[in-house]
Amino acid sequence: MNILYLKQLYILILLLFCYTESHSQYVFKQDELPVKISILKYAELADANYQDYSIEQVKSNSANLKFRWLNGNLGKLGFTDHTYWLKFELLNTLNIPVFYYLEAAESITDNVNLYLIDSRGNVLTQHNGDKLSFNQRAVDHRKTLFKIKLNPGERKQAFIEIKNDGERNSLPLNLISQESLLQSTYHDQFIMGIFYGVLLIIAVTYLFFYFAISELSFLYYSLYVAFVALCQFALDGFFHQYLDRSNSWINLHAVIIFAVVSSYFFGKYSEIILDVKNSNKLLRYSFKLLYIFFGIVLSGIIFIPAFLKFSYPVVNILTLTGMILIVISIGHLVFKKKPVDLYYASGISILFICFTLVIAINFGWINNASIDNITKLGIGLEIIALSLSMANRIRLLKTKKEELQAIALQKSEEMNDMKSYFLSNMSHELRTPLNAILGMTIMIESEIDDPKIKANCGIIKQASNSLISSVNDILDFSQIERGDLKLDRIKFRPHSIIQKVNEKFKTQALSNGIDFNFSSALAENASVIGDPLRLEQILNNILSNALKFTPQGIVRFSVETQNHEDNEISLNFIISDTGIGIAPEKLDSVFEMFSQININNKRKFGGFGIGLCVVKALVDLHEGKIELESKPNEGTVCCISLDYVLAPEEKKPVNLFPVDECDLSDKHILVVEDNQMNQMVIKMILKKWKNTRVSFANDGLESLEILRTTDIDIVLMDLQMPVMDGYEATEAIRNGTAGESNRQIPIIVLTADVLESTKDRVFELGVNDYMTKPLDAKLLYQKVTSLLSKIENVLT
Repeated sequence: MNILYLKQLYILILLLFCYTESHSQYVFKQDELPVKISILKYAELADANYQDYSIEQVKSNSANLKFRWLNGNLGKLGFTDHTYWLKFELLNTLNIPVFYYLEAAESITDNVNLYLIDSRGNVLTQHNGDKLSFNQRAVDHRKTLFKIKLNPGERKQAFIEIKNDGERNSLPLNLISQESLLQSTYHDQFIMGIFYGVLLIIAVTYLFFYFAISELSFLYYSLYVAFVALCQFALDGFFHQYLDRSNSWINLHAVIIFAVVSSYFFGKYSEIILDVKNSNKLLRYSFKLLYIFFGIVLSGIIFIPAFLKFSYPVVNILTLTGMILIVISIGHLVFKKKPVDLYYASGISILFICFTLVIAINFGWINNASIDNITKLGIGLEIIALSLSMANRIRLLKTKKEELQAIALQKSEEMNDMKSYFLSNMSHELRTPLNAILGMTIMIESEIDDPKIKANCGIIKQASNSLISSVNDILDFSQIERGDLKLDRIKFRPHSIIQKVNEKFKTQALSNGIDFNFSSALAENASVIGDPLRLEQILNNILSNALKFTPQGIVRFSVETQNHEDNEISLNFIISDTGIGIAPEKLDSVFEMFSQININNKRKFGGFGIGLCVVKALVDLHEGKIELESKPNEGTVCCISLDYVLAPEEKKPVNLFPVDECDLSDKHILVVEDNQMNQMVIKMILKKWKNTRVSFANDGLESLEILRTTDIDIVLMDLQMPVMDGYEATEAIRNGTAGESNRQIPIIVLTADVLESTKDRVFELGVNDYMTKPLDAKLLYQKVTSLLSKIENVLT
């Protein structure tokens, strides 16, 4: 009986040991290589309190650490300044090596040390964390990553030491493949770029409004948005990666400092919006007391290092207290039957719910990975609602100040100046992502046969073109105000422009159920000297208005010509519609800025109301004429007359490259572009060109090095780049810095900058041609082959 009992006990111990081994070890198996997987369930965690142990002590367990198993998708440690140790094993059963990245902790963790021990007892150590300079981290990435490599059949034991100064600690413990990390990095950069870009634009915009109207709520709101963005920037690891790569004091304390400052400015902003000063004395003193506590916390962080570990939970509690005070203030206004801005109340409701969940997560009361990133969603929705509230406040302030005519006029002029400055600087930044979206959509549409996807791509193109057109109008509007708008004088065929516009609006009219009639007396081969882009812009804006204000009926577009003896031709464009028409008293003001607001206060037809203002300015630059005739509920007729000089007939240069397909006959193109999305668009265009070699440079300095060492036939040059921009690179090439043989190499500028001053400047530097984004693939091929043909003809 005793022998049988001992055998059963031995078998039980053996089974338990096997189970424990399998539970603590993650195995890479054939056909089961993950793209991304959490290995928390294979790991054990021990709290070392404030003790510092060596890897040998932990490995041999002479430190007597009590390890416990981890479960779930995210190991939550809460706010802590303790030292923790993790251990697990990895086994590669494949006959090939495996390489993964291990995401071990949050981006803001102070110190994370990984010790990998192979079967021979050799220890490979990797370090990471905020307390290291960024270039000392194991992986040059904002996340806390380590490199994991296992040879065929290799087993490694892993120990991770985690230290923090009191911040929230989480242990994702994800194994991520290289491809997955690259994809997630690009995805995160795109999403984060939009997130932080929107916050930056909002902060700058309302800062401009503060300077324009001297209203403190705009300053506090702008600073609140800015410091919220900085706090999130630090939490995501971008502050350490891009702003302060050292292990400085400000880098280690950035999250808590920005959190305190943003909470303070949010409270000050809310006080003004809710009129706390005049509504309730007790609430006013409560807010002041809250600010005193925030000041004490901030002083403790700066002057008492030991206080840091307490500051994180204290700030969370104080921020929640502030949110409760704001909710009570809103309730007090409702009780007193005073008006409360609904947008502001909505934003506060979203923020209160999300922040309550975040605090619950931070304190470990909720352990759910699916809501761990609720902060950004909450902030995004809250900022949208509060920005709408601020926009509504602008309207209210404007209404009040109109009662004082002198002050209202002065403030209006200041806002107009600020608006022009803002629009002029932001239009270029808005075009870059739009260009990438449109370029990728065109590429997808050309490669996909699915009619549904093609239709969706068409919708994206139409929306993108409409948005780009609006951005162009905004930029032109700011140029008109400054008197900087000019016309090009190049040879072109108006027929091609007119046909392009006709096809675009015919399709749009049919989709809206409106008839579209087109007729033209212009010869197809007629060439003139002028600005084709501005002609297209004039026709686009007029026809867009005609369709917009014609809910049913027909739009007619006709072109008539009149030749003159002095080698000139008049092009007369007549656009008529059966739309809602314009009242007689409004006809004289439709070409003024924002005239649509005067026509219809409800803005049900959309648009900025500056399209006709731009059209009038462009027609005046042409020294042409524009006339409107309209009757309410019957329709409108717009007549535009523009004079052009007929272009002399020239001998067409011989193109040495195919015109029915894209083939560069083994020519080598150098693309100088720093934006990854734009690089992708250009790659998709050029990969369809046969016998074409392509090299890429991320900045001007890199392009000079490539030109010195590689035979290049033509350069496609971006302008806005780090290290060395396109202007400097072009000047260096023409000065011979890239080699004497490259002094006259053809250079085509590809840019999102549409300012005339930019175009004049690059041609002064010696570029051969100029294109604006989004790129027209056919036009790019024509320009490239034209320049290359000229060089070949000269050489022969």
